[in-house]
Amino acid sequence: MRSMIRQAWAVAYFAVVLIPLGLALGSDRPAGANAAYEVSLATGLVALSLLVVTWVLPKRVRALSNGLGIDVVMRVHRLVGITTLGFVLTHVVAVMMIRPGNLTLLDVRVAPGRARAAFVATLAMLLLVVLALLRRWIGPRYEAWRGMHVVLGTTVLVGSSLHVLLLKHLVVTPLFSKWFAFLAAVVLFVTLRRWVWRPMRALLHPYLISEVRRESPTVSTVVLEAWGHRGLSRFQPGQFAYVRFGATPFGFEEHPLTIASPPRRRGELEFTVKDLGDFSSSVGDLAVGDRVWVDGPHGAFTPVEHADRGLVLIAAGVGITPMMSVLRHLASVADEREHWLFVAAPSEQELLFREELAAMTRRIRLRVVEVVTRPQEGWRGPTGRIDVDLLDRYLPEDHHDFDYYLCGPPQMARDVTDALCELGVDSRQVHDETFDTV
Repeated sequence: MRSMIRQAWAVAYFAVVLIPLGLALGSDRPAGANAAYEVSLATGLVALSLLVVTWVLPKRVRALSNGLGIDVVMRVHRLVGITTLGFVLTHVVAVMMIRPGNLTLLDVRVAPGRARAAFVATLAMLLLVVLALLRRWIGPRYEAWRGMHVVLGTTVLVGSSLHVLLLKHLVVTPLFSKWFAFLAAVVLFVTLRRWVWRPMRALLHPYLISEVRRESPTVSTVVLEAWGHRGLSRFQPGQFAYVRFGATPFGFEEHPLTIASPPRRRGELEFTVKDLGDFSSSVGDLAVGDRVWVDGPHGAFTPVEHADRGLVLIAAGVGITPMMSVLRHLASVADEREHWLFVAAPSEQELLFREELAAMTRRIRLRVVEVVTRPQEGWRGPTGRIDVDLLDRYLPEDHHDFDYYLCGPPQMARDVTDALCELGVDSRQVHDETFDTV
């Protein structure tokens, strides 16, 4: 089912890119049009279409995030954004080559409005891509970086739209005017839905903090109860929500947090958060009764329901959060399949939910394997990383019959995926979610 969804979105993506090119083939050419003009026309149309795709991808369209997975959506968003910049720069060079006099368009002091709009949009896009690529090294606060990202993205979109309108070229033709109107309608719809409708919906469905508890010296769990509504009682184990602590659901300061609790009729939610030095470092300071805003559920990291196939859950650190939602759900329905949990942490003190997992092994057929990288005196379990040797040692002989779910840092997910492939596990049975802050 998920592969069909991905194929459908791939078809839609290529349609958005190819339709304007098809329209361009049937359009009239101005007198003296040369090869540079053709390149500028094609790259400009593709860049505009890709810009709309880039704008739509992170706007929390559930058909995307729940069908493809948020990791896939954000990877495609980054890739399409960089590709868009490539087409924009090619478009600029081609325009300069149409005729020698076009070089004056680069001088914003004397350039017409259409060129100034294009200059601002191109500069904003360059800054947007550079800041996105360098965020891991420059390390601004998430809220500040996200705010800059949204402002620059809006500048790119507005500048590009003004450039197209002020050109008064293709936009005045019947077919292209309809296509541009369609793109504008899509952008307006997803923007209003993301920045107006979703916050308003959260405003009408607030949550209150009912408990904040420490799971370890660096990890806390925040328990929320629905206030005046049913809450997210119909989410799937393993999904996440965007959570905002503050006086209003409007603004940039919110974070994607995986739901740790199983679906409950009364709508209670739990989020387990690691102190990372950003907003999460203040989670332990939250007070019972504080108001919280939740936008969800989102994500496709949910266990595939096979009556005869068990799950192998592999997590590192706080990546155990979606696994706990899955396991708590399995325990609540008395699932009879065989399941395995591999969990890694730097030390024994940072292994989470040990008592609950031990009790869970007496309720369902669950085998837990704990791994630490810095063992202390008295530790008797495996040490090091979750690699091919450890998996081969602990997995059952029929390990090809399981579904595998991985959650942790990107490198861990890649290493474990490679190890499972080496053990002969079909890649279609491996599902991963990484908590990369970029």
